[in-house]
Amino acid sequence: MLIKTLNTSKINDLIILSVIISVIFLPGCTQQPVTPGENTVLIENLAFKPSSLTIENGTTVTWINNDGVDHTVVEGNELFSSGTLTNGQNFSYTFTTTGTYNYFCSIHPDMRGNIIVQ
Repeated sequence: MLIKTLNTSKINDLIILSVIISVIFLPGCTQQPVTPGENTVLIENLAFKPSSLTIENGTTVTWINNDGVDHTVVEGNELFSSGTLTNGQNFSYTFTTTGTYNYFCSIHPDMRGNIIVQ
């Protein structure tokens, strides 16, 4: 048996390596800290805050899930989709065309917001 032939040090090394690999290859979004700024939408208490944001063309918006439950950020015409965001994860999208972009959480469809690109 593999476990019996490995010493404790090797087992600890394997555990650390598996944790590092799972973080590096985590699909979709990031868990790296993002400092909220003027182009940030916080996800808190089952709401997007602010629910409406006006930006200049070429601006990147970041959504940060600060809620205790999973959420998504999905544009109504499927221009972008964050995938599932757990607590602490974030998603960013750069807007390159003027217009109004309505988005929602596919897990909680009553959660809605919009980005107005000028």
